[in-house]
Amino acid sequence: MVHYNEFQAVVLAGGKGSRMTELTAGQPKCLLPIANVPMIWYPLQILERSGFKEAIVVVSELAKSEVSTTLDRLGLKIKMEIVGIPGAEDLGTADSIRLIHEKIYTDFLVISCDLIANIDISKILNLYRKHNASITALMLPVPKVPDDFVTPGPKSKQKLETDLIGIDNNTGRLVLLASASDFEETFNISQRLLRKHTSFTVHSRLMDAHLYVINKWVLDFLVFNKNFTTLKGELLPYIVSKQLSRPKQSVDDRNTSMVQVDVKKISSDLQRRNL
Repeated sequence: MVHYNEFQAVVLAGGKGSRMTELTAGQPKCLLPIANVPMIWYPLQILERSGFKEAIVVVSELAKSEVSTTLDRLGLKIKMEIVGIPGAEDLGTADSIRLIHEKIYTDFLVISCDLIANIDISKILNLYRKHNASITALMLPVPKVPDDFVTPGPKSKQKLETDLIGIDNNTGRLVLLASASDFEETFNISQRLLRKHTSFTVHSRLMDAHLYVINKWVLDFLVFNKNFTTLKGELLPYIVSKQLSRPKQSVDDRNTSMVQVDVKKISSDLQRRNL
């Protein structure tokens, strides 16, 4: 259950769909029809079903009128504040959140306009409460796409982006987050991580669903640290890495010994127990 004024909800819907230009030509990505309703209906319906009464919807300033008109026709009960941001289609997710920070006064949930899933947000919120987390992120299994599945656009096969996601087996804490493309054959795991988390799994078949529950202090941090432009690619890995930092210690700890892990051996999952 979502208690009044405990969490705010933010729907990020300013993206232009740069990887599906054949579909988005002439209309905002968030309004693409899926099963006869606009894409943005799905995350809003998730929020409404989970007990949220209000949501801030962030869109491109150029699309604000069209999105507002469309949402008025959807019959949703959740109250929506449509916020238009100039150039939102070219901004990162952290940039968009930073620009609306004056509208956010509590811990908040961020959900992408392209999340279509049968999920129970209350479980995610309860996990956030239980651990008093800075950020709680939803990870989902990478969907299986049939070999004969055809998508509009160039015929060249796109390489699937793979993340390396380390999750503590006992607590569910996110302890490692990196893109596999950043490593050729091996990547390093610090001895400090191995000591602090004695049993964790590094997954390569999970994907970030772009749904986050974020503590208000993280937003305050974003406001004063404008070098972060994205949540998933920059802010979240930074927060994860800072869990291992000692007080008054440089992020670049040159004295920390490392363990090398073969990236190729994590094609499915790497199980590590008391290594």
